[in-house]
Amino acid sequence: MWFPRPPDYGSPDVRRDLVAGLTVTVVLIPQAMAYGLLAGVDPVYGLYAALLPLLVYTLLASSPHVAVGPTALASLLTLSGLTHLATPNTPEFLLLAVALAALTGLLQLLFGLLRLGGMVSLLSRPVLSGFVSAAALLIVASQVKSFLGLDMPRTTYLHDTAIQLVAHLDSLHWPTALLGTLTLLALAAGKRWWPRLPVMLIWVVAATGLVYLLRLDQTGIAVVGEVPAGLPAFSTPALDWSVVGELLPVAAVLALISFIETLSIGQALGARHGYYHVRPNRELVALGLSKIAGSFFSAIPTSASFGRSAVLEESGGRSPLAGLVSLVLLAIVLLFLTPLFYYLPVAVLAAIIIFSVGKLLDLEEMQRLYRLAPRELAVLLVTFLFTLFAGLQYGIAGGVVLSLTFVFLRAARPHLAELGRIPGTNAFRNVNRFAAAEVDPELLIVRFDAELYFGNAEYFGDRILDMAEEKGEPLRAVILDGHTINDLDTTGLHALEQLYEGLQSRGIDLYLTGMIGPVRDFLYRSGLMERMGVGAYFLSIQDAIRHFKGQGDPRDWDRPAVQHD
Repeated sequence: MWFPRPPDYGSPDVRRDLVAGLTVTVVLIPQAMAYGLLAGVDPVYGLYAALLPLLVYTLLASSPHVAVGPTALASLLTLSGLTHLATPNTPEFLLLAVALAALTGLLQLLFGLLRLGGMVSLLSRPVLSGFVSAAALLIVASQVKSFLGLDMPRTTYLHDTAIQLVAHLDSLHWPTALLGTLTLLALAAGKRWWPRLPVMLIWVVAATGLVYLLRLDQTGIAVVGEVPAGLPAFSTPALDWSVVGELLPVAAVLALISFIETLSIGQALGARHGYYHVRPNRELVALGLSKIAGSFFSAIPTSASFGRSAVLEESGGRSPLAGLVSLVLLAIVLLFLTPLFYYLPVAVLAAIIIFSVGKLLDLEEMQRLYRLAPRELAVLLVTFLFTLFAGLQYGIAGGVVLSLTFVFLRAARPHLAELGRIPGTNAFRNVNRFAAAEVDPELLIVRFDAELYFGNAEYFGDRILDMAEEKGEPLRAVILDGHTINDLDTTGLHALEQLYEGLQSRGIDLYLTGMIGPVRDFLYRSGLMERMGVGAYFLSIQDAIRHFKGQGDPRDWDRPAVQHD
């Protein structure tokens, strides 16, 4: 449904949307300016990024509760991805940031039109958690200079920041550091004791007024300075082939991260409401067009905000009207209220950034994986360390490569179990898990829990032959429980043929049970079914055992287990 809203949407819902839009704007304005600063541009460009992208996304998205605009991760990726190309806070850097937004939008639009919403599976939860946690530390490190008033060069990596911090600690500006610390304390107190009050906006107004009245800017406290009044002017983003080649890796990471952020927020909030369903491909198109449109009006890269989306939903927002209200209020601020930002302390914006990203450090996920899945913890830590010490793009790439490596290793060595009969039943279970399971020395019953394909075919054949060797002389038949083999390729077929021949050479029969229809069809077309004979295919393990014991019915090609038509 376009413009998603409840079926019974009425006047009370309109009032809720008006309140939600106002509440989000109160949070958005200081955050947008802070994230503009984090991205390496003037704070006003953070406000610009919250304008047209918000309008386009609100009109096209499948979720009414996702708030799009500048975010900590998108801004940090912009800063780290462009620093080697231009100096932050310069016109050249701004042009690259806007071009990056356009290129990221083009990629997302292309992915959406090609219906590639499933690409979200490239990033597992441990990879995303490790990346976000490391990014949170990098964001905090990037604000140390402004938060403490240090005279130190800007750095990209955490270890470089630590070195520069120690080297320039003597330049610490105590009034700036005190103001930043007080801001953190005020925000923490507001979250704990007055969660419904706009403490962030109140503190921003108070700190700005204090600097103006006491002229603290003359003591060395840095302020935002003049913020241009009015809406952003139309301009074409500077995209040419040389720029595209430089920006493409960063744009690809941004496109993937912002899509995952948006989808995860939309699905989490959508689960609480029953009147809309988040559609991945539509979200990609909405995100892409919002970035492209924004780039024509000086918008830096944007994404979905966890915090502002939660505020929008908790404030009672019911439809995209809340986003449009926020848009109108932001436009009013840009048109008439920007002179009020002149004395806004930069240390306050730095503190807002540090406070906002604190929840991104996911220590709980690390503890959970330590208990449940050490291998996945390794993926998280590799991503975390790569991101911290090699860069954001390499962190994502390293995590994805390690995840895919583990996927391949798991697929190449799937679970393979010997089965035994549970006493008094016809149920067969893993003998390593059920100590009471009965095992006939003349039979080896095996279950293979995966598709049989080129990645695991060699393991399949070798492991079963090894198990047959371990059984020794009494073994007369191997029963392969195939109901969990959901697919078969030619390499897997070759492994099955070799297993059949290897067992035959030892005087051991091979019985196949529970093979699903598509696999049986493939076996028939290959000729292996006819070669093994009608007496090798059964519906169940029990049927195969009865046949082995000479207790089964006569076999023919009309039996269900061997039908191929």
